[in-house]
Amino acid sequence: MPASVIALSSWLTLARLDDPAHPLFGLPPCGFLMVTGLPCPGCGLTHAFVAMAHLDFVAAVHANPFGVLLFLVSLTTVPVAALGLIRGWPVVDTLERLRFDKWAILLSVASVLTWLVRVLTLALGS
Repeated sequence: MPASVIALSSWLTLARLDDPAHPLFGLPPCGFLMVTGLPCPGCGLTHAFVAMAHLDFVAAVHANPFGVLLFLVSLTTVPVAALGLIRGWPVVDTLERLRFDKWAILLSVASVLTWLVRVLTLALGS
């Protein structure tokens, strides 16, 4: 799955994402953003992934700083999954060996902290 997300991110361009004539997969705007006027933790992740796939680090950070970390983690899982497939490693054993539970907690905390900083920055900037 991460390989397909990275491949799709490589195929898309930021110009295409910003063009209203090309809505991304027909998805509606973020409901949280529409109701509150504030971005949700996931707002900008697609832009961040596309920017990272095109090596535009600045645009990725601007879109969603957490997206940079998430992209790098996703990118890292591709060779790990390929190696596990080749060697016949059970998925659960591989996840335990890599301490997936600790990574999941770290990513969750990073997502919430990034979101809080984004919201506070918007609130204080208004």
